[in-house]
Amino acid sequence: MQFNRNYLVHYYEAGADRRLTLPALIQYFEDIAILHSTERGLDLDYYEKNHCGWMLIKWDVKVHALPCFGETVLVETRVHAMKSFMADREFRMRAEDGTILAEARSNWLLVDTVRRRPIRIPEDQLEKFLATEEAKAFVAIEDVPVIDVPDGAVPRDVLSSYSDMDTNGHVNNVRYIEWAIDSLPETFLRGKVPAAARVQYRRELAPSSAALVYTETGEGRSRHRVYSEDTDYCTLEITWGPA
Repeated sequence: MQFNRNYLVHYYEAGADRRLTLPALIQYFEDIAILHSTERGLDLDYYEKNHCGWMLIKWDVKVHALPCFGETVLVETRVHAMKSFMADREFRMRAEDGTILAEARSNWLLVDTVRRRPIRIPEDQLEKFLATEEAKAFVAIEDVPVIDVPDGAVPRDVLSSYSDMDTNGHVNNVRYIEWAIDSLPETFLRGKVPAAARVQYRRELAPSSAALVYTETGEGRSRHRVYSEDTDYCTLEITWGPA
């Protein structure tokens, strides 16, 4: 079952070029996912009461064009399939004339928020989303490889704070994308817009935790690794096109 709603591109969601930023686009997708769940009777109170929550594992985003400040877009989502512990959810963002501006696929894991372990999707959630537990229908997004950090590299330091946390008690998935983009030099970003992004979340990052962001660029692509000495938290690849 598809769910949609309109979003106005606010000034604070636009970048220097007046276009919606990639992190803001992902925030639209994140927002409509929980609104869809709420509309189906599975709101934040339900997840808190049942000590469970959907944690994002992977993004595969394609951007055809980004709307500008003041424009209104339609964002759509649906649960494509569910399998054991995981859900495969799709998104689209459309212009007012119906043109597809961006689309994404995502993989999510249902987790016991107390024990921090995966749990099998209960029947009530399958029924609420009108999904069937068919392994063959589930689309698994390809892994985003971990890039090597060469000797002598100087990664960017980041420190998670309370404002980075979401309702699952860990760093919100959008923050990693912001850290990755912020690690790029302005000379690389100038005159470019994101055309695609793939993200894999590997471990949770807790409040007041230090991490490193290593970035490499080449041929219109940036690759990123958010990690600490013994843990990889997130790997990202962003494809960039001309503005």
